[in-house]
Amino acid sequence: MKKRDFIKMGGVAGLALGFSSQSQAMDEGAACTKETGFLLVHGSWHGAWAWTPVMHHLNVAGYQTLAIDLPGHGFDTILPDSFTSRPLDKAAFASEPSSLASYSIADYEAAVLDGARKAQAAGIKRLIAVGHSMGGVPLTFAASRAPELFAGLVYLAALTPTKGKPAGAYLQLKDQAENSQLGAALLADPAVVGALRIDPRSQDEDYLNRFKAALAADVDDKLLGAVKHLLTPDAPVSLYNESATLSSGYGDLPKRFIRAIHDNTLLPSTAQAIVNDVNDNWPHQRCDMIDIATSHEVMFANPRLLSNLLIEAAKG
Repeated sequence: MKKRDFIKMGGVAGLALGFSSQSQAMDEGAACTKETGFLLVHGSWHGAWAWTPVMHHLNVAGYQTLAIDLPGHGFDTILPDSFTSRPLDKAAFASEPSSLASYSIADYEAAVLDGARKAQAAGIKRLIAVGHSMGGVPLTFAASRAPELFAGLVYLAALTPTKGKPAGAYLQLKDQAENSQLGAALLADPAVVGALRIDPRSQDEDYLNRFKAALAADVDDKLLGAVKHLLTPDAPVSLYNESATLSSGYGDLPKRFIRAIHDNTLLPSTAQAIVNDVNDNWPHQRCDMIDIATSHEVMFANPRLLSNLLIEAAKG
């Protein structure tokens, strides 16, 4: 079932009016004359909507923004039938194959490139691309494919492949494998369903507490309640096994990593390992790392501070 159909069934079809197609763009005004803008790439289970709090601050500061839905996310998702049936049949939910299992890194890379070209067509001459969490993976593939479309890259609590290492290699690091709390939020074996599967609509208090601890420990409960009703249950797992032949043009791009120091999903030590490898790979164009005192859901925990950090990155 398409999410847009499920939303209509829930009586809140008007929600889609705030999110045009697969992107969100700023209002017309003086800020449209600015040459620098941001392409915002969400992470697992999210969509373009997740950037709304950040886009507000960037737009007010005079920057153009474009947020995209990656394939199978946001309003492009196809929900598992078992997810839409309540009470949840846990056995069915843990075994129903995901529609996202058929997507490849090529599909996700293409979505980022399409977004970059749309931003360019809208008049953005200096495009800073930001990838959150899983979004860092297709961002890297896209920037390696067409580095001329980008003026810089920002990885926000994000995974990325590096030379000789798929993104998933960082999930196997000792601290990450033993201490990340994300596993407690997953309700199916990825090898069985072909996806990382969560239940953001759960009414199980114990599960919801584990979910919040893993992803959003510092996010206001009321806000998180709204966020959970927009999250989708599946995220692709195959992307993490894809190795990338990264171009010299990618290596030449300015990069910045924003590390969430209270992140219980992508641990700070994992972020450090990623940045270390990026800098070992391209010592002539080092990746700066900036810390922010939030959970993994940085966009909701402190959107104003995150926006300021992105503006600093844009200024170089």
